[in-house]
Amino acid sequence: MLAYDSLAAHYDAVTGDSATETSFVSGIIERARPGAVTLLEVACGTGAVIAPLAARYQVSGLDISPAMLAIARERLPGGAPLYLADMSRFELSVTFDAIVCVYHGINHLLDFSEWESFFDCAYRHLNDGGVLIFDIITIDSLKMMARTPQPTQQFGDNYLLTRVRATGQGVFDWDIEVCELQPSGTYMLLTDVIRTASFPHDKIREALSRRFSSIVTIDSDGGVVNDDGENRTWFVCTKPGREGGGARPAAGCTGRRGVTGQRPPGLAVSPVAGDAGDRLAAKAETA
Repeated sequence: MLAYDSLAAHYDAVTGDSATETSFVSGIIERARPGAVTLLEVACGTGAVIAPLAARYQVSGLDISPAMLAIARERLPGGAPLYLADMSRFELSVTFDAIVCVYHGINHLLDFSEWESFFDCAYRHLNDGGVLIFDIITIDSLKMMARTPQPTQQFGDNYLLTRVRATGQGVFDWDIEVCELQPSGTYMLLTDVIRTASFPHDKIREALSRRFSSIVTIDSDGGVVNDDGENRTWFVCTKPGREGGGARPAAGCTGRRGVTGQRPPGLAVSPVAGDAGDRLAAKAETA
């Protein structure tokens, strides 16, 4: 994806410290899938979230941007597999105990059929009893961002301006402008438009319930979420164990294609706090 290739060098500086995100995800895994060994991050970007987890898990990353993966390669252990692929259509011939997709990467899939294709791919690449963890920006949050002027963000000697605007039912464009300081002392303007979409919680949960045996929705503080009111919602989905029942994916996930599958720049990312493992209910809400 050209937008993330051109902005990859600045991505970590814009999104800031990912330590709280890593801690949050780690806490969810510990509670939802005790004893997990293998971990795949889909739309892993520069690998900032999973790099600290490499000492605890056998980590792998998947992204559609070669430039992002090049940075991740420098950050992750040499043996960590990295895959260049579309998050809604990948086939890796390997399965994992946990699959995560953070920084609302799924919002880059514009049609709900692509969301369902991602759910199918995640299901097929999870071991029995494995867990899928992903977060979304809600429609209400995107609407609020479109109504509210975004401040210019300085990072080092560079500047970022993000404008969010509604372009259709549940579809929003992020107009990105980066003023990049050049060795000559002048600035180069980098611009791009990144399109995102969101869908109601009930629609997402209904699709997940056809694949996973339990689904828990939480906010960024680990509290249970039951409606669309939050700015950011996390879904924690468990694949049935070998002895369990549950539906199976209706569609395959073979092949690859070059559509948008990454996360938007982190200017509007909501902060996360604490260890989510301590906040998750002992019993998942059964779908």
